[in-house]
Amino acid sequence: MSGAAKAATRPEGPAVVRNVPQDRDFRFRSLFEGAAIGIGVCALDGHILECNQALSKMLGYRREELAGMHAHELGREDRVPNEGPVAQIRSDLHGSIEPERRYRRKDGSYLWGRMTISVVHDSGGDPAFQIALLEDATEHKRASEKSREAEKMEVIGRLAGGIAHDFNNLLTGVLLYCDLLSDGMERGSRLRQHVEEIRLAGEQGAALTQQLLAIARKQVPQLRPLLINDVVSSTKNILTRLIGEHVELATVLAPKLRTVLADEAQLRQVLLNLVLNARDAMPHGGHVTVRTRNNGRVGSVASAVSLLVEDTGLGMDEEIRAHLFEPFFTTKPAGHGTGLGLATVQRIVSEAGGAIHVASEPGHGTQIEVTFPALRAKQTARLPSRRPVTSQTILLVDDHASARNSIQRVLHHAGFRVLPASSGKQALKLFAKHVHEIGILLADYRMPGMNGRELAQALHERKPDLRVLLISGYYEFREGPPDHSVELIRKPFAGRVLLARIRELLDSKGDSPW
Repeated sequence: MSGAAKAATRPEGPAVVRNVPQDRDFRFRSLFEGAAIGIGVCALDGHILECNQALSKMLGYRREELAGMHAHELGREDRVPNEGPVAQIRSDLHGSIEPERRYRRKDGSYLWGRMTISVVHDSGGDPAFQIALLEDATEHKRASEKSREAEKMEVIGRLAGGIAHDFNNLLTGVLLYCDLLSDGMERGSRLRQHVEEIRLAGEQGAALTQQLLAIARKQVPQLRPLLINDVVSSTKNILTRLIGEHVELATVLAPKLRTVLADEAQLRQVLLNLVLNARDAMPHGGHVTVRTRNNGRVGSVASAVSLLVEDTGLGMDEEIRAHLFEPFFTTKPAGHGTGLGLATVQRIVSEAGGAIHVASEPGHGTQIEVTFPALRAKQTARLPSRRPVTSQTILLVDDHASARNSIQRVLHHAGFRVLPASSGKQALKLFAKHVHEIGILLADYRMPGMNGRELAQALHERKPDLRVLLISGYYEFREGPPDHSVELIRKPFAGRVLLARIRELLDSKGDSPW
């Protein structure tokens, strides 16, 4: 067929699309009803005349309820009194506005909405009515907030990492020298009480540093078999002093509590944060109860152990509970809270495979339950013994003089022979002279030049049975994933904690991870 013949067969006039109604009003009504975004037709004074199904569903009102409502009744929380969309666009009757704000649904919950309002003019050019288009931007807003939160955490991580190493070294010296002073004083003496106050301040400073590091994900959890009852009992004295005389603290510890796999320092931090948070919820006094109990299945965990902290305080409404674990969120006045406590708790519990449940109502107090997976009997490792430390020679390597000297004195006081070194290079020379005497390497993980891990690997090649305990102030995840088989003790630490870890190291059997 020739081109002319083909052209002759083509229909004249505009193309016809089959099965689409040609009625213009019907098409526009279908567009109005079928749109995925909310559409409202409003009078010039802001009263809603008509809306589509999407707007009704978005706001939770029936369409009949929305008709006749004023736009301000949607409860836009940040509107300026006596100034709404109409007032803003009257200066430019051909324009539109697109503010992103929170709008309250009928049930009291909120959505983030991006609204576009345009004025429609009649044939004479005068304003006739408005068309409002509302797009649900809640998920977009959440994604943006998460992105900003991640950026904020990155900045905090760099800041925390920059100061944590030196700060933790200083606190290590403070706490260890407090131990040495206390051991040389009579119980109940006034000077010993002063030393205990110094220790308390040091432990609070250490807790704050650990909160920053936990939020910034620069901690390496040292998961070990633990009895939560032991952690509660050993922490009760400091908790009693911290909460003050106007708050009564009680502990109800379940007998035969199962063992959990957790980081002892982090678990102590969880308890401390929960109890102090409970104290702050009772400005006029009250009761805090710490409970432990065995649980059956909790979520995907077949067997769990719970730590519960209950208070008789002010309680929380739904809005506060929704933001409870967000970093920097706090209801306390300026200068009375960092907003990091509960965010730290959530991070620690999550990394240990646990869960958190909050029960609270305004005026009826709060109960926070933290659950950890329980170890099965065959998983439960032998807890460290309490036998006296036998004579050992320890090669101590730390580039910070205050930390190194205080650690050396605590170890010497406990009966160890200590060979101190300020660098990996110096440690290699000492090791070469005393290779047959040295049984334990205690080294800072982060040192200029040769770090603790590199030093341990070098020494292990010469002495495969060498026991190694590395001291960690914080961990940079860009260095690669942490090796959980490596024995670490986190700065700052008390003397009893250091000696307990060395006892545990001496009691351990099997090959070294090096």
